[in-house]
Parts: sequence; C-alpha cells; structure tokens
Amino acid sequence: MNNYQRPTRPERSKTSSAMKYASMFMALVYIAVGLYVIFSSSGQMSLPQNYKYIIGGMLFLYGLIRFVRSYQQYYKKNRRDEEVE
Repeated sequence: MNNYQRPTRPERSKTSSAMKYASMFMALVYIAVGLYVIFSSSGQMSLPQNYKYIIGGMLFLYGLIRFVRSYQQYYKKNRRDEEVE
C-alpha cells in the first residue's frame, strides 16, 4: 500500500522568490539597454546607425523573451497544479 501523498502546492523557497525578482529585473535591464542603444546619439556611442538598430533590437527582443519566459515560469499557474486542487 502506498502512503505517499503528493503535495498540493510546491513550497517556494526564499531563493526561488529572489530568482523571480532577479529574472524580471534582468529582463527589464535588457529592454532598457536595447532602447538606450537604439536611441543614443552618435556622441554617446560611436557605432553606425544600422549597427545600433541591429544590436539594440536584438537586446530589446531578448529582454522581451526573458520577460515572457520568467512571467510564464513564476507568475502563471501551471495546469498540472489546477488539476491537483
């Protein structure tokens, strides 16, 4: 006979909570740096405008991807958790 009971909700540790905020913060940093690179003047960054658009766009998109992934991981409720409750 199996006496093991599956916990209804996984307990979140303090490190998991810290990772949640750190992940969201880093996503916002990538977005901000991408926008800074795109809109910086030639005196602030000595790169050709095309390169600034490419690098800034890549940083911005990477930040968006990180934001969506961390939101899905930490804030969206898993469907498996809904079935257990």
